[in-house]
Amino acid sequence: MNIVIKTPHFLGDTIMSLSAFELLKMEFKDANFTIVCKAHSKDVFRKKGICEFIIDDGGKINLLKSIRNKHYDLGILFHNTLKDAVIFKLANIDKIIGYNNEGRKVFLDFYLKIDRARHYINHYANLVNSFLDNKYKTLPKIELYSKKSELLKEDSLKLVGFTLGSGKDSRSYPNKLTLELFELLKKLNIHVVLLGDINEAKSYKELEHKLKELKIKYTNISGKTTVGQLIDAISSLDVLITIDSSPLHIASGVGTKFITLLGKGTSAFDTVKPKVDFGTYLFEGQYIINDKDQISEIKPKLIANEIQKILHAS
Repeated sequence: MNIVIKTPHFLGDTIMSLSAFELLKMEFKDANFTIVCKAHSKDVFRKKGICEFIIDDGGKINLLKSIRNKHYDLGILFHNTLKDAVIFKLANIDKIIGYNNEGRKVFLDFYLKIDRARHYINHYANLVNSFLDNKYKTLPKIELYSKKSELLKEDSLKLVGFTLGSGKDSRSYPNKLTLELFELLKKLNIHVVLLGDINEAKSYKELEHKLKELKIKYTNISGKTTVGQLIDAISSLDVLITIDSSPLHIASGVGTKFITLLGKGTSAFDTVKPKVDFGTYLFEGQYIINDKDQISEIKPKLIANEIQKILHAS
């Protein structure tokens, strides 16, 4: 049996779809799986027995041709656009399942109505399980393959990672407060690891200067990692402090303890909160009106205390 899966576009969402993928593997043990995804999401499926990857670079015609090169018995749409449904239909896939969105149910052989209040992990798993007549009761655990990081050298110091945003939106933790946090962390004798994308890398120059001034050992790999390298780096940490859902879900998938700094997000947090018991969530902006001011209410001392608790317990 050949099964093709169109993943969500965002990295964190793709990780949250892994429980649904595991249900498919449990049900169709001998199936050949093809993953259609953005290039950055490919490493999420390392060591998961994928037969083929088709990279969705935005070109509709090339994507259609790539999918039509092979006969598929089943197509799963975890991305909810009309375009994806049309492409799967034109690719002559025998049976297509997905959520009814953008009026696309005419292209689907099995569909459900979207429940926006449902957790994302349950959102993807519920589609698969409903198609399978609700055969399964519990969610498979989300696990990401990781190996020894090639970017972080072995160190006797505790590794504390940070992904704090570019400083240009309401979700970023202000550099001014991060500098205060580093002052408080100096006594802990840690190795700081700066993580993130190219935009975060540009904003970290001030942080690097402060770390040098405080003589805190650090490694800056922001803007320099593939997703696979980021997964390996986060798996090497003793704790991750993050404002971003993608590193958050990577940490939950590799078993790394994390502290999430919550401000205004792109989704209600209870619909994306990792289903693990080793996370700490800090939110102090419940009485703050302006979005951009909410995350600033999380004081450096509170973060430092939580980091110290985790490091002393490990």
